[in-house]
Amino acid sequence: MLKTVKSNFFDLAIDRKMYSNKPNLAFRLNYIFEGVNFVNKTVLDVGGGAGLLTFYAAVKGAKKVVCLEPEFDGSNSGMIEKFKEFKSALATSFPIEHLPLTLQDYVGQIKDESYDIVLLHNSINHLDEEACISFLEKESSYNTYKEIFTAVYSKMSKGGKLIVADCSRDNFLNAIGMKCYFNPTIEWHKHQRPETWVSLLKEIGFRKPVIKWSTPNKLGKPGRVLMGNSFMSYLTQSHFKFTMEK
Repeated sequence: MLKTVKSNFFDLAIDRKMYSNKPNLAFRLNYIFEGVNFVNKTVLDVGGGAGLLTFYAAVKGAKKVVCLEPEFDGSNSGMIEKFKEFKSALATSFPIEHLPLTLQDYVGQIKDESYDIVLLHNSINHLDEEACISFLEKESSYNTYKEIFTAVYSKMSKGGKLIVADCSRDNFLNAIGMKCYFNPTIEWHKHQRPETWVSLLKEIGFRKPVIKWSTPNKLGKPGRVLMGNSFMSYLTQSHFKFTMEK
């Protein structure tokens, strides 16, 4: 049954144009969730859009997944409806929930919940864009993010895993005044380096940072071996992933 649902997940994701093709999607998911066991875990997917990663966590055995996507706060429109349609087509019994809330609002209102896995995929820089832009220049901006993740830390179970994936601040093509072919819509000044985030999170108490650099999915494992480093990423898509633990 689980195998069938997993197969349906990939078929539906491609049919609904949530990803380009199944091999690329599988490669990407394996990269993001490398070494992660979802069975009987609670998961918080921050800025999860229409729920692609949320549904994957459920398919892989998570006992509860909450997807946050604050449509009213500048995100892509129609995400809630797309989420409902995907859930109806895949499995309505999945223990998943889609809420139109920011991370700040959500952690401020929950009381007894705790999460084993917290995922921020292309969302950490947008939790408070103004604060992120001036993160290194203004103490108040730094403290804004510190308060956010202190609250997140308090809502995670001991040994819980934080997964963050996003674009860094530095990109070669952007530096020479050209549009980045790999990420043409990125506003680079609104982003920060992974090392910057790791330093902040260490102050809060997160530990065991592991930083990796993304490579184009179509290049597969050979591309990961040859280009999975900070220099090659700087020349191409400047996208990273890091994990830390509570």
